Formats: sequence, C-alpha cells, structure tokens
Amino acid sequence: MSQKRIFIVDDDPKIGELFATVLERDGYAARSFVSATEMLEVLDADGAPDLILTDLMMPEISGIQLIEEIHKRNLTLPVIIMTAHSSVQTAVEAMRLGAYHYLQKPVNLEEMRALLGKALDLYSDKIELKEIKTQRKKKHSVSKILGSSAEIEEVRKTIDTLKDIPNTIVLIRGETGTGKNLIAQTIHYASEWSSGRFMEINCAALPDNLLESELFGYEKGAFTDARAAKPGLLELADGGTVFLDEIDTMSLALQAKLLSFLEGRTFRRLGGVDDIRVSTRILCATNAVLEESVAEKRFRKDLFFRINVVSVKLPALRQMGKDTLLIAEKAAESFGADFNKPFEGFTEAAEAKLLAYDWPGNVRELRNVLERALIFSSSPTLDAKDLLLLKTQGFETDNADGYFRFRSGGALEELEYEYIKHILATKKTSYAEVARLLGISKKTLWEKRKKYNLDEEVEEMVG
Repeated sequence: MSQKRIFIVDDDPKIGELFATVLERDGYAARSFVSATEMLEVLDADGAPDLILTDLMMPEISGIQLIEEIHKRNLTLPVIIMTAHSSVQTAVEAMRLGAYHYLQKPVNLEEMRALLGKALDLYSDKIELKEIKTQRKKKHSVSKILGSSAEIEEVRKTIDTLKDIPNTIVLIRGETGTGKNLIAQTIHYASEWSSGRFMEINCAALPDNLLESELFGYEKGAFTDARAAKPGLLELADGGTVFLDEIDTMSLALQAKLLSFLEGRTFRRLGGVDDIRVSTRILCATNAVLEESVAEKRFRKDLFFRINVVSVKLPALRQMGKDTLLIAEKAAESFGADFNKPFEGFTEAAEAKLLAYDWPGNVRELRNVLERALIFSSSPTLDAKDLLLLKTQGFETDNADGYFRFRSGGALEELEYEYIKHILATKKTSYAEVARLLGISKKTLWEKRKKYNLDEEVEEMVG
C-alpha cells in the first residue's frame, strides 16, 4: 500500500516542520509549506495529497480561502483546520464550507493522529464508492446496448431522452431473456438518479404479503414477526430508482396500493399512520401483453395507463438478424476474459448455427450457450459443435385423454422441462394455479420458468 501524502500549511515554519517530522515517523509522506500559495503551486504541478492540515489565520490566503481554492479544483480530500481558541467560531464556519474538522492550538499530537486517521479512512471510502459508481455508470452506458437495427436505435434514443426528464415512469416490454433488467439499469445510470440507489425486485418471486412489506416497509408490531421497524425499497431508494420486474403478476389489491403511491408519491408503512413522501423513480417490466391482462381483468386499467407513460420495447433475438453475431462476440469475449481463455471468433459453421436458431430464451439463452462453449472448448475459435442448443425430442404431449406421455430414455431435466411447459400451455389461468397443480410454490415455478426459458415458448403454444 502506498504512503498517504499529507500537506501541512502554517506560516510558522517550526510548526510545519515539527508536524511533518512526527507524521513521517508515523509512516506518512508529509511535506510542510509556509504559505497556501506555495502549497497550491505544488498541488497543481504534482497532484493533490490525501489530506491537508492547514492553519486558519495566515497572510495572503487564509484557511477558509484555501478551502475555496480546493473546491474550485473539484478535489475530494479532507482539510483539517488548526486554530487558536479565539478563532474557534471561524473554524466552525470553515467546517460549514467543507473542512473535515478542526484542531485547537496548541495541538495535541495524539488528538491530531486520531483525527487524521479517521479523516483518511472516511475519504478513502468515499473515493472508493465514487469509483464504484463511475465504473457502474460506464458498464451500463447507452453505448453498451449492442445492435444496429431500427428497434435498438429507438431504444438508445429513448434512454438518451429520458436522462433529462425527472421522475418519469417507464414500462419496459419484451420477451423473457431480452435484457429488460439491463435496460432498467442503463436508464438509471444514464440519468440524474444515478447518485441514488438502484433497487430491483421481481414481483413474481414473492407472495403478496412479502412483496407489500418489501415495497412499503413496516412498523414495529405491524404483524407477529415485526420486532423492529423496517423501511421498504421505495423509501431506501429515495432519490434513486426502484425496478419492478414482472409487474403483471402483482395482485389487484397490491396494484391499487402501487397506483395510489404513483399518483401522490406518498405511502404509509404497514402498520404506520404517518405519510412518507419520497422522490423515487419507478421502472416497470413485463413479458406479458398487458392490454390482454387488462381485458381479462387481471391487471388494472388505470394502473396500466399510469405506468405506460414511456414504453421501451425490446426486440426478440431472432428478430435482430446479424446483430446476433455482434452480441454473441461481445458475450464470448467477456466469458473468455472471465475464464482467462482466449476467444478469437466463430467459424462460418458456428455463425450459421447462431443465425439459424430461433433463440426462444433470447439473450439469456445465448449467453448460457456461449458460457458453456467457452468452458469446454479447447480452441480459441468456437465451432458449430461447441454450441449445444436445446433439443426436446422423444416426447408426446397429446392430452386428448387427459394424460401426458413421454418415451423412455429422456434425461430428468428434459422430462421436467416438457411437463412444466405442457401444464403452462394447457392450464392457462394463473401462475398461482399452475404452481398448485405442479405441487410447487409460485417462487419455484418462477425459477423453473427462468431456468428453461419457458415463457415465450408457452406464448407461442397457446397463441
């Protein structure tokens, strides 16, 4: 670990030299200056230190003026003020302007050491957090949305427009596996809301009572196990974004509560009496045709109109033509880097296979296929034989007499895949009813649907 650099500014050279000597013994790279002007010249030429320890009352540039100069340079570093007893009030004013803290002269060396340690730790965490946010923003930039089709260009254009629009609700539509969650993150990190939290929740993965408490939070004693108050995602993401995936699975009762929040931007925790107002951006996603859900009275019409302010439609992978190869290349390069294995492209046969397949699981399925290929391939160039696509042979789903039949010899996962697909296609009522028939929970059914990329196939089967 490199030494922390500390600049000491005091017009009394003996004090500056003393502190520099003490801090050098403590393992810091310390340097003293008799004027702020001299220190700023070195800062501009050699880069900023990790911390500045400065006297408050100095000729030419005072400690407060030095803080202003630091702000002008957009630097994030702690400044600690040293002041005589008579100037404590001025030191407090310096803290209001951005100083980390102050030390009263004559300075206690142990107090100085403790304060410096706390300041350096705190600002190191701030810098690390800022770097993490910068990397996230870079990772989810609009330029990372691959493709040259008109549909993809429209997606990029919409996101670029949204970054300057405050608090607009966005509905992201597309088949399973098209990357709706990635688009939601891109919308968040490309906008002014990127400084706040991005909170994602899948509405299909939780029963209604848990989903409600996750969204709105609860007060102590609201129910049997509520031993302490807990803020919900809407509250935790104040100033940021909440992404509601598979919003079509939300119950009508909870839809009404969500609509009430969207209309007034206020809510109450479960068991609470106080209204809580937040500025939280709401993004929603679904692979369902909400117009049909509204017609079948499974989704509220007023909520549909409220969340459909801006709609982003993601194309299926099979509709993207040769963009499929571009997406595949980027994904394979990423996996190659993760596995420390070189990737030099696809053979013509592999490219033909990638373009011929209809990708019912879209980009998610493509990534799964490529991940496996990169793991087991011994060549830096992937061939058609490396791309193992889903095959479902040897099954009969003729249920004219009420039975589901399959030939022997299939793997257990294939049997499970075919049977769940069959039940989803033939019992099109609700996911809760399908889960009951299968003898599993709604959450487990959701996991199986994602695992086998079933939603689009079922839509095609049931028309």
